[in-house]
Amino acid sequence: MAMLLSAFVAAPAVAADGKNSVGVNYGLDLNGVFGIQGEFDISSMVNKAPVSVQVFWKNYSQSYTLCCGFGTYKYSYNGFGAAAIYDFSSVAKLDKKIKPYAGLGLYALNASLSGPGGTFTTAADTGGLYITGGVRYALTPQFAADLNYNNIGGLTIGANFSF
Repeated sequence: MAMLLSAFVAAPAVAADGKNSVGVNYGLDLNGVFGIQGEFDISSMVNKAPVSVQVFWKNYSQSYTLCCGFGTYKYSYNGFGAAAIYDFSSVAKLDKKIKPYAGLGLYALNASLSGPGGTFTTAADTGGLYITGGVRYALTPQFAADLNYNNIGGLTIGANFSF
């Protein structure tokens, strides 16, 4: 959360002339992965290429009860990451409301397991390459629906607010 908050505060100074957004999303795989993200236009820094930087946090948790009175356990993970996003709308020549994109970045996951014996947490126990691709559909100039596939939430739906 600290990384995401820092990005929200610092990004307007870095990408003051770009179109930025914040969003929420829900991964349909793994019985639901909830996430928030911020995306900041950096096209002025990369020769006007349609590139932005996305920072994100994703959370997944699941509870299950063992048979024979052994208790209830909860497994959860928090994922933090950043990715470069390329907007293909200028290349694809689609309706102006449709914006296909793809992204590549890095992520780190922190996992925990809690149950009758206590809570066990691992710090950044896994991480790696973050891959995403999808399409946004502009509902209004400020709001867009988002459908994408990524390697943390699987098939994901979401909404973005541009500012």
